[in-house]
Amino acid sequence: MTALLRYYGALLLRSQRWLPPVLFYVGLVAISLDGQSGLGSQLGWNAAVLVPALAWLTRSLLAAEPPAARACLAAATGTRRPQYAALVIPLAVGLLLVTLAAAGPCWSAGCPRICPWCSAMVWPPDWSAR
Repeated sequence: MTALLRYYGALLLRSQRWLPPVLFYVGLVAISLDGQSGLGSQLGWNAAVLVPALAWLTRSLLAAEPPAARACLAAATGTRRPQYAALVIPLAVGLLLVTLAAAGPCWSAGCPRICPWCSAMVWPPDWSAR
């Protein structure tokens, strides 16, 4: 399974089909960082934008592989394992995008004062505030 994940990751990176969905997502997330809306609305907007961006990324990855290569993978590893590997890569990219996008509104809202998730990551901890 590791070889399949590396194969699909390299296929996505080399084909550069990841670029339009990621730029679409980053552009719309940048629009939402206006500094006036609350943290909850910004995170909700980020989640709403993530769904079409990841659907586009998943479709791009599934369409990037030539039919002959898909047939060779199906013959070598079975029919389901390449499909699972092709779905894990966009999931990992989505988790990375969510983590980075959640940090933006958090830090613009005055983190770590506001967000308890980010205040747990501040090191060294400020013991005088507790």
